[in-house]
Amino acid sequence: MNLSVLSGEGLRVREAEVADIAGIRDLERRAGAPFREVGLDVVADDEPPTAETLRIAVRKGEVFVVEDHSPSRGPGHGPVAWMWPSTADGDLLLEQVSVDPAYRGKRIGSALIQGAVDRGRAEGFAGVVLTTFRDIPWNGPLYRRLGFKTMRDAEIGPELRALRRRETEAGLDVLERECLRKRITR
Repeated sequence: MNLSVLSGEGLRVREAEVADIAGIRDLERRAGAPFREVGLDVVADDEPPTAETLRIAVRKGEVFVVEDHSPSRGPGHGPVAWMWPSTADGDLLLEQVSVDPAYRGKRIGSALIQGAVDRGRAEGFAGVVLTTFRDIPWNGPLYRRLGFKTMRDAEIGPELRALRRRETEAGLDVLERECLRKRITR
């Protein structure tokens, strides 16, 4: 995945390796902490994907990490962001995009999302979909600024519906969440 926008900042994106899994899980815990500030303790306290779940996704080549190689940090400190694109209902699905809170405001998440759109285009997908919180600034509003549109109920396919059911079972309020899609143009 080519994310040249990150390279000027000393950041490098690469496909994740099994050795990255512990760092991804630690990062996911840090990335969840800001949800506590907006009253979403259920998200802040949520455990990251299991090591086995991540191992399967990593071996499929579905997980990407961003590392900070800037002179002030150097390599070997674990990922500062990660993304897990998969598929749902014939579209590219953003399972997860997380950025270390210490790296917020550097447009890393936006670059990862654009990288996923570019990958989706290259692989022939018609769109990129995700589920997210409608009003949390770094969720729904960010994706809408990046060109994602709220999906009508009739547009949501069976795999995305199943994902929403799992989110509800995990304690997320489906009324606060939405499915978004960005149509990919060729």
